[in-house]
Amino acid sequence: MTTVTTDLVELLDDTGAAIGTAPRLSVHGPDTPLHRAFSVHLFDDRGQVLFTRRALTKATWPGVWTNSCCGHPRPGEDDRTAIVRRVREELGAEVDPDSLRLALPDFRYRATDASGVVENEICPVWTGRLAEPELMPDPDEVVEYAWLTPERALALAETPELISPWAVRQLPQLTRAYAVAASPTTAAPSDAATTLAAVDTLLRAELVELAEEWRLSAPERTVDVLGEDLPGWLTALVDDGGKRIRPTMVHWGHRAAGGGSTGPGHEAMIRAAGALEVLHVFALIHDDVMDRSDARRGRPTAHIRAAAAHREADGSGSAEDFGTNIAILLGDLAHHQADRLAAELPASMRQEWWRLGTELIAGQRADLTGAAARRRDLAHAERVSRIKSGAYTITRPLRLGALAAGADDQVLAALADYGRHLGIAFALRDDLLGIWGDPRVTGKPAGDDLRAGKATIILTLAEGALADGLLSADAERVLRRVGSPDLTDTEVELLREALAEAGVGGWVEELIADEVRLAEGALSCPALTADGVAGLTAMARRIGWRAR
Repeated sequence: MTTVTTDLVELLDDTGAAIGTAPRLSVHGPDTPLHRAFSVHLFDDRGQVLFTRRALTKATWPGVWTNSCCGHPRPGEDDRTAIVRRVREELGAEVDPDSLRLALPDFRYRATDASGVVENEICPVWTGRLAEPELMPDPDEVVEYAWLTPERALALAETPELISPWAVRQLPQLTRAYAVAASPTTAAPSDAATTLAAVDTLLRAELVELAEEWRLSAPERTVDVLGEDLPGWLTALVDDGGKRIRPTMVHWGHRAAGGGSTGPGHEAMIRAAGALEVLHVFALIHDDVMDRSDARRGRPTAHIRAAAAHREADGSGSAEDFGTNIAILLGDLAHHQADRLAAELPASMRQEWWRLGTELIAGQRADLTGAAARRRDLAHAERVSRIKSGAYTITRPLRLGALAAGADDQVLAALADYGRHLGIAFALRDDLLGIWGDPRVTGKPAGDDLRAGKATIILTLAEGALADGLLSADAERVLRRVGSPDLTDTEVELLREALAEAGVGGWVEELIADEVRLAEGALSCPALTADGVAGLTAMARRIGWRAR
């Protein structure tokens, strides 16, 4: 049991610098000064995360569910030491100190309890593992606790009335940290990081060679209107990175099939991963043109940027047409460079590359024609998500990596099963983020999918909600206007709120959880390597509950 002490907490100025101390029990009130704290989310060996319910006798937020443990480091005490101490005091358990990882170093919040007491903390958020799952919680601190799957825990952010205000704000930012913390201890994240570093090295060399070839073909020293020529622009987009899911899936497909870290197979795997990374730049550029998107990764899209350069130079003709045309050329250059990388792959991988590209274009065509035809049926939405997103992002990259390792039919079948389910989860998460994602996190405006009228499963579920009488007349009117280019921000917001209230977002979250479970189940194939299974398990959770 913990005892009441005169523990001191560190007081901070607005920059986070220490300016003094105060007794812990005297700090919290209606005008609580900014002070130092921590939050930790603890996992067990099965990948479950611990949530605790605050004791009913607590002065603030009594009876509220929250993350595993929170506390205040004492003056001069580092966070790791404070976490180990506080978990022992509050939960009667031991943390594995080596498992502690800083997930949100800059998290801070201010919140007021119903009683008027204020929390005002700079509160770094950590993840870690308990040395053993048995707890002996202090009843003055914790009235009950539960072990939750990561997906259930992350979904708690949708019920802010049931959990602490700090957990509400933390959870949407912890998708990736949860995936890593919940992954089996046999996973080797540094292994994938090594592959990505090798991909970067390859692409850097290839893009330097492209720039030199371009200089010989277009020797003028300056470029009219644009300023920077296309190879430099392409290099910046490739360097920008993004989530890098596709090259990572190539890596884990290779590892799961028994591929090594040297030799021709490894080199082919790196080349395929690099080709996919550049092909993805092509896909994003052309997708943004077709969707008329204004932003990507938090910056203006290529056609918007080129149009702005045209206006600034007072160019002749239409700035919008110029922007579209330059973006198409830039995308073509990316595709051209991706094909150059793939041209040196073994024959079986080149065939896979051709199929991947064909599916990608066919999926985009189906997306456009389905939107134009106002398709809302489930079969069409699933077909588009399977060939445009799932195959291109998960299944084909996995197969490219596995083929580089010389995979047999049993391995390829298991990876195909995994990829099919995880591809659906990926597409569903994309659909959710396209409507409800935070633009500050996703890097692109929310609601664009509604303006474009994309044939997503969310719109299929929206039709079901309408048939069940769960949408208002105003929401039905806006739903019928989805796909109209003049759909207003107000209408988009009205429909987003109506769909959320009807439970559409929750239904999609359940579908994602089901598909992730099915994907993980496909990894039981004995022909897959242990480290490959560990890496693919971690990737399934990362992809299923990502925030961008």
